[in-house]
Amino acid sequence: MMQKPAKPSKEFSTRYDAAKRWRDSVKPKIEEIYSFICPGREHDFDRGENETEDYDQETFVSLPEELATDFASDLVTYYTPAEATWAEYLVTAPVPQDAVKQVKDLVSQREEDIQDMIQSSNYNDVAPQVMFELNHGTAAMWVEAGHLGQPLYVETVPPHELLITPGHLGILDRFREKKVLASTLPALFAGWEDISLEDQRIKNKTQKPGQFVELCYGFWVDWSDPGNPVWLCEVTVDQIRVSPQTPINLGTLAGSCPLLVGRFNPQPGRPWGRGPAWKSLPDMRVLNAVDEAVLDGLDQSLKNTILYADDGFIDLSEGVEAGAAYPASRGFTREQVYELNKGVNLDMGFFSEERLEGRLRERFYQDGPRQRGDTPPTASQWIDERRRVQVRIGKPSAPLWRELFLPFIQRVEKIGVESGKLDAELTHNEDVISAQPISPLQKAQNQDKVMVSKSNLSTAFEVFGEGVGQVVDVAATMENHIRVSGDELTVIRKQDPNETAPPTE
Repeated sequence: MMQKPAKPSKEFSTRYDAAKRWRDSVKPKIEEIYSFICPGREHDFDRGENETEDYDQETFVSLPEELATDFASDLVTYYTPAEATWAEYLVTAPVPQDAVKQVKDLVSQREEDIQDMIQSSNYNDVAPQVMFELNHGTAAMWVEAGHLGQPLYVETVPPHELLITPGHLGILDRFREKKVLASTLPALFAGWEDISLEDQRIKNKTQKPGQFVELCYGFWVDWSDPGNPVWLCEVTVDQIRVSPQTPINLGTLAGSCPLLVGRFNPQPGRPWGRGPAWKSLPDMRVLNAVDEAVLDGLDQSLKNTILYADDGFIDLSEGVEAGAAYPASRGFTREQVYELNKGVNLDMGFFSEERLEGRLRERFYQDGPRQRGDTPPTASQWIDERRRVQVRIGKPSAPLWRELFLPFIQRVEKIGVESGKLDAELTHNEDVISAQPISPLQKAQNQDKVMVSKSNLSTAFEVFGEGVGQVVDVAATMENHIRVSGDELTVIRKQDPNETAPPTE
């Protein structure tokens, strides 16, 4: 007698159905967005497991794809630059003065260890792919322990595999649904002690080469103990529950869930973000229509439409087709054959295109700094424009730190602790050091403070000249600049108290 398959729990099914309704509602918009920023991917939702067809492009513009790629690159540079240590920590509890140096060294070592784990993983390779998804507003990545040569593995989760729904305190319920080869299931669940693949239907597919199954992970937060919320997980294969009847307890919120989801400019009560490409849809539609009209007009202007004498009559009931010849009625002679002027004005299309391109660059935060006219901008103008763009992109992207990058650091830290690469806690003299990662937005605000201080210092030098030292403590100000900006290279020379200042002329 065949074993009765285990059905998903009511909790899983209810949350999954709600997430699927949300995904179905945004699917048409995401497909249209992909048709402009990555033509061909609009068919991802409906592709079969073995389908490899490359669909013909139906758009006439490539600018949105270029802007979307630049936007993703800016986010990588802004939040997780590969060439710098971005997982920086801030000590949040008071530290005795005589222990500041030791604590700072311990925290710096923690930063380096986590950065080394990230650098040795494939994150820097997939980061542009993850950020690219933020063009439509929602990015997701799967973070799990890898093998010995690659201790951390990161994978982009595209929207056709992602289902999310609003949860308590803004923490999203999340599901990942994808087609996988049945033969890979044992490897996928090698580290999952509670997963059972003993169902006969699953075993039959596992033993046959080339068979695909539909794998679905579900994650949500259990708030039964408000003081200690935990992540729960349930897994199904072909809608057969392979996890225990009671959902798997993954642990506390910090770093326990392998599926991380971040949103650009999220809207209240809605699980999916609203990225620049979503906001730019009207402009992309119009630009595409303008380019199509320009190309059509150019095609008409290159073909001749003529009239010629014939014993029949001219029939214009179906319109005039460019490049076609039409017979005229009696009275026309050979000398009367003439070309019809269709009055196509291509200049109007080009003028409209330039205006639309400017609007698109602004929507994708790629409008500055740019040289306008023949005179290049000054260095200060260039810096000011760049800061203005960063401010504009910083506000709608602020939730990414709390939803994506902070959980990513916590996930890396948890995997490091479980693998023995990191200590469970930072301690000094048996006292636990309380530290948390710093948001790039905080560092950007610090840079703004430095810029304002530099401007005031320049004004002081212009007004007081060599006597500025009587008004401003320049050395102490420079020390503040170095500390706030995070500069680790510039060294302030310590002046000997017995040393006299050099005479001034």
